[in-house]
Amino acid sequence: MISFSPITQRRFAKFRSIKRAWFSLIIIGTLCLLALLGPLLVGSRALIVKYQNEYRFPVIEGNISGREFGLPQDTEPNYRRLETIFKEKVSGDWVWLPLIPFSPTAVSEVYLPVKSKTEGKHNIYVNPDDSLILNSRIFILNPDGTRGSTWSVQNGKLDGEFRIRNQDGATLLLSKYVNDVPEKTLPNHEENPPNNLYTFVPYPSAPGLDGHLLGTDESGHDVLARLFGGFQILLLASLIYMIASYAIGLILGAAMGYWGGWFDLIMQRMIEIWSNIPFLYVIVFLATLFEPNLFILVLILVAFSWMGIAHQMRAAAYREAARDYVAAARALGASDWRILTRHILPNSMSVIITMAPFSIAAVVASLASLDYLGFGLPPTTPSWGDLLRQGKENWNAWWIITSTVTCMVSVLIMVNFIGEGLREAFHGKENQS
Repeated sequence: MISFSPITQRRFAKFRSIKRAWFSLIIIGTLCLLALLGPLLVGSRALIVKYQNEYRFPVIEGNISGREFGLPQDTEPNYRRLETIFKEKVSGDWVWLPLIPFSPTAVSEVYLPVKSKTEGKHNIYVNPDDSLILNSRIFILNPDGTRGSTWSVQNGKLDGEFRIRNQDGATLLLSKYVNDVPEKTLPNHEENPPNNLYTFVPYPSAPGLDGHLLGTDESGHDVLARLFGGFQILLLASLIYMIASYAIGLILGAAMGYWGGWFDLIMQRMIEIWSNIPFLYVIVFLATLFEPNLFILVLILVAFSWMGIAHQMRAAAYREAARDYVAAARALGASDWRILTRHILPNSMSVIITMAPFSIAAVVASLASLDYLGFGLPPTTPSWGDLLRQGKENWNAWWIITSTVTCMVSVLIMVNFIGEGLREAFHGKENQS
């Protein structure tokens, strides 16, 4: 059973008494656990599919041919479309989709069902809210989610090009309507639109359409799935950043404070020189040479951010090196490495713990800023910074900038609350007394 010292217990009690810090830690911890679930919560692959009394698990099995679910295709099915097909057949088959059935990296076309009304000798095609389809195309959705036969609509009437396609997507008839009258017909093929038609909504689409709770962005990605994927990227980046920057900063800072002298003097001058290199210019230069990935970006951030940790650790190590227990360890023959790792570093843990939340906040802000400026992750990678850029360029799509700013500000505020709570718990007047 793990037991904590009275000092640690008192610090924990102090942190828990700071309500904003405690509840922020609970919320951030819950979000991190949800992010670890990944495709079980957010993804385009179904969790479970029941077909002809057989259960399949696409999220675990991976790519499954559509023919195994009775579809005329070898490619993986669109599971949202498959769910609709099963419901229309009323066969007892069903699909269990993730909570957010869209992939953070896949484009999700937004389709709305089309209704037809008869007015005189013509059929009038309208949207679900009974508004006329002014200038668009209506089409049949194939089982794999692609578009089948397509008709052009002007002011609610068939007017313009239409294509009749077979199941393989080949065009059987290409002609056009003029004021609801076809120019030519093809024997044994029905060129008039059937029921169960859909129309495409251009990007970015508003929230609530076709299951997109926060709408889509300018490239057709679901905004909520994109926010979730961006949060996962930030968690991974923070983990790599914390391990790398603290490993360098803590060891080097502890050595500077412990040995001092010429070693400390030389390292301080080197840190001063390195810290004067413009960080943004380095990023711009590297971005012109190659497309940076997450690992490279985090390493660049580490290269320019470990100095602050080293300075804090140097001060703590300098203070601890003058204490009696270090002199006693030397008298007993302990090596410098043992004194650093077994005595000085453990007794300087308050520096590590109190700085960690602020370091995470710096990573979040830095990655978002680089992506916003276009020097960050590739466009296919979900990123909060890219969503900020899209929101700035598409003010009419208010849902992009609103949801992104809300998520980013909320996370940064909670992380800073946690950092303030840890600082108060470890360095407050009560604990010092």
